[in-house]
Amino acid sequence: MVVSEDIVTKHYSGMSFEDVLEYLVQEVKDRNYLITRINNIDNIHDRKNGDFTKQIKFKLYKIVEFCNLGNCSQLISTDLTAGVFMPVKFAVYQPVNNEQILISFLKPTAFAGIFNSKKMMRIAEKLEQDMFEILDEIIF
Repeated sequence: MVVSEDIVTKHYSGMSFEDVLEYLVQEVKDRNYLITRINNIDNIHDRKNGDFTKQIKFKLYKIVEFCNLGNCSQLISTDLTAGVFMPVKFAVYQPVNNEQILISFLKPTAFAGIFNSKKMMRIAEKLEQDMFEILDEIIF
């Protein structure tokens, strides 16, 4: 896995954080995925990273978890350990002193490649296509 290639990030401007999040959730639901949880990490503004010399600051940070039970079942049936990558997630965040809202995700094909399964890769490719389309459909 190569972080710079396997993590996708899109930038949005001209909308509030709440609007971007709302559009994202609606687009996920419109594609028959179930939102399983939205983690709110907004109250953690001054975490230090591993080397304790730089601070990571953000205004808002949400992790939107979602799945399609049919796809989930198919993935798990190819390899029982595939569940460690589920549910799929979008990270929605806004850095301090930045008006842009960012949405990032790990490409499903990146984790599917670990398993060396053609069936899993086909499912991951469809999921990845859906994720790109979801981000492209966010109205701004």
